[in-house]
Amino acid sequence: MEIWDNTKGMPQNTIFAMEKDNFGFLWAATEEGLVRFDGKTLKVFSQDSYPEMLEQTYYTFFKTKGGIWASGDRSIILIDKTIKTVIDCSEIADKTWIRGIAENGKGGLLIGNQKGEIFSWDQGTFSPLSFWNPSIRLEILGFHSIENSIILVGTTQGIYELNLETAQSKLITAQDFSALKIFSNANSLYVYGQEKGIFRIEMDYRLEKVYSFEQLDGVNPSSLIVDSDNTIWAGSLENGLIKMSDGKVDEVIFPELHSYTVRKIIKKDDNVYLGTVGKGLTVVRPAKIKQLTAEALKQKNIKPIYQAGDSSIWIGTKSDGLFQLKNGVVNSWTDQDGLLQNRVNTIGSANGKVYVGSTSGVTIIDQKSGKVTGYLTQENGLLSNYVGAIFRDSKNWLWILTRKGGIHYFDEKGNFNQIELPENYSNTIFISILELKNKQVLVGSINHGFLRFENNQLVENEILPLTPGEDVIYSFYEDAAGDLWFATHGGIVLLYQGEFKVLRKRHGLKSRSVFSIIHDGNVGVWVTHNFGIQYFPDSELEKFKLDTDEDFHIATSFYSESQGMPNSEANGLIFPSTIKDNMGRIWIPTVEGVGIIQDPLPKEELPKDFLFIWDNLQIGDQKIDIQDEILIPQGVGMFQVSFSLIDFENPNQYSLFYRINSKSEQWQPIKDQRFLNFTGLKPGDYTLQIKIHLHGNLEEIHTLPIRVKAIWFESIAFKILALLAFGILIYFVMKHYSHIRLKRKLERMVSLRTAELSKANRQLKKAFSEIENKNKVLLDITWNQSHLVRAPLTKAMGIAEVLNNYTTYQEIGLSKEELEKELLETLELLDQVVRETHAMSENIKNNER
Repeated sequence: MEIWDNTKGMPQNTIFAMEKDNFGFLWAATEEGLVRFDGKTLKVFSQDSYPEMLEQTYYTFFKTKGGIWASGDRSIILIDKTIKTVIDCSEIADKTWIRGIAENGKGGLLIGNQKGEIFSWDQGTFSPLSFWNPSIRLEILGFHSIENSIILVGTTQGIYELNLETAQSKLITAQDFSALKIFSNANSLYVYGQEKGIFRIEMDYRLEKVYSFEQLDGVNPSSLIVDSDNTIWAGSLENGLIKMSDGKVDEVIFPELHSYTVRKIIKKDDNVYLGTVGKGLTVVRPAKIKQLTAEALKQKNIKPIYQAGDSSIWIGTKSDGLFQLKNGVVNSWTDQDGLLQNRVNTIGSANGKVYVGSTSGVTIIDQKSGKVTGYLTQENGLLSNYVGAIFRDSKNWLWILTRKGGIHYFDEKGNFNQIELPENYSNTIFISILELKNKQVLVGSINHGFLRFENNQLVENEILPLTPGEDVIYSFYEDAAGDLWFATHGGIVLLYQGEFKVLRKRHGLKSRSVFSIIHDGNVGVWVTHNFGIQYFPDSELEKFKLDTDEDFHIATSFYSESQGMPNSEANGLIFPSTIKDNMGRIWIPTVEGVGIIQDPLPKEELPKDFLFIWDNLQIGDQKIDIQDEILIPQGVGMFQVSFSLIDFENPNQYSLFYRINSKSEQWQPIKDQRFLNFTGLKPGDYTLQIKIHLHGNLEEIHTLPIRVKAIWFESIAFKILALLAFGILIYFVMKHYSHIRLKRKLERMVSLRTAELSKANRQLKKAFSEIENKNKVLLDITWNQSHLVRAPLTKAMGIAEVLNNYTTYQEIGLSKEELEKELLETLELLDQVVRETHAMSENIKNNER
């Protein structure tokens, strides 16, 4: 049983009406709106999300070929996948309410109200039905169409036939018959008469009583249905269902529905859908996973499960001791019967004895007599009393793993041995064990990876690529190719060709921790964890081995309480954590009982009982029903495409993937949502594809064309014009830029020439100044020559003339020696003047240099 109430998405827990539409959706009417259900998700239709609705609450459903008509206080609404039509009925529902709706075969409707009036609705106009003229006052209780042109009208004053072809009405029963509910299947027609019972309506409209009123105590008449086997079902006012078959009336009691009235029933094959008062929508279906029926084990926190050599099943619990199932008999042991402890961690057997491990050691039970025959603890050989796993290998060795690095075994002769390990394993906790096909033994630990033994010798210790908190090996699995898979606290770890890969939640796991991996003996493995069970096809595991994409997503099927598990949380840190018995059944320990997969092989040959439907396109607050393709208007940058996968058996057994470009090889996983959001798609044509995998096999690919319209400035013509304009603009810009560059070049040249001329001018000015200075020096030299040289030179010439012309020098008053001396002095003075003039000339030369 699966209950959908306001904790799971129902807007309200009281259901007024319930029906399936032409697409297969299940609809329910509540005070807070209409609800559509596809087996996995609930979608609420209310005035907030669908403002076209005139009312929030609709009370009655009428199934027709066109869909489901729902009636409210003053309006009716047609629903079929979505809201199709809304009709305001205020003019015919004044101070009354609608009791019946049927199609008139001409595209219109017939609507009956509680006052006993019937109106025809055609082309948006109401008019009284001309041939509806009952002779007495009555109330209409309901319509029931039996042929294309025949409608039965149940009233408080009998049943009337409306013949739409002949436009006639007639009373077909006694007027004192109050027909509360007319219902049928493909072969039979029934009516519930108030305080009279249930009658079969024959072809000639005779009424044959099948159940008396006294037999129908507790029946809710509005819920009556009849299935294909002519079994009549009704909702009980307090205890679930009432089943009527072959004249017998039986109660089908559901403890979950105690004191809750069942108002509506839909039954299809083995599935039953119940609309209740106060408990929401209840789905009852055959369990895919069976529960152990033994009363002693119901609701128990189950730990290890083990099958002994005599096919008996041994079950340990968290605090209720040990149980044995054999030939339909349940035996049990507690500490009062000799168990060391009522908490059981692991179970194994060898040589006719069952070994029960706990945190206090091992209790040994004789398998045949059921008596406790001994104990194994630290006092007689164990390194620790905390026992993690007990396992018998192919050599009939019984391995016992404990804390404090304890690995012990009884050999085939019953001798007890302890394997000596290096000191660094002295505090290691060992919790799991597996014998490989090559007879090597792997031992799993907490935070020390796994140890590999060959002939009781340690040959290898490998550490998994996990964090210390994740490095917990709950169990092992060796596949057909000899590759190893580890169930750990950090996901599933694969050892393939010497390299590790980790399968985590982002790859498709439902839980971070995985407690067990067990093969079904056929085409896949079952994995247990905190949220239920997952089935992995071998083909998907092979894909994971070979795939190098970090975004790889594995296709799986998921099973939980909805499919019959006593509790979705499986147990771990026990050994064994699951078993496959001699009949191929897989036993799963949970925190509230034992789950059993009776037939673990997926039935691929069964018909696919699911239906994929494109739902609607949402742009902002606007919702548009999707038909063949969708058109995204100009300027819309974000939109949502929703879809449904209708399956009321197991909607979690599918894996969905999508891609928006069919040319792309990359498919993106769709998790639990049933919608896809798209943002920023450029104008153009796209193809949205969704593929569906069942048990890892591709079942269907659904395609939806999407056209994103371009805004005028995004059109191709505009882009061409814009490109031309841009080219012309670039031409003029380049031309203008070229002119600017030329102008700047000329300006630079003029500026440079001006600077050169200015420099030359400065140099000329400087040269002119230097020339002037030189001229001045030359003038000075000339003056020196004309004045400074002239005097001494004249003097020297005169002395020389005296010396030449006179022999005596008395007249002169100087002697010859004095004249010569004076001449010499004059010549020296002249020489000094000449030297100074020469120095001035040298200075001019140096300045020129």
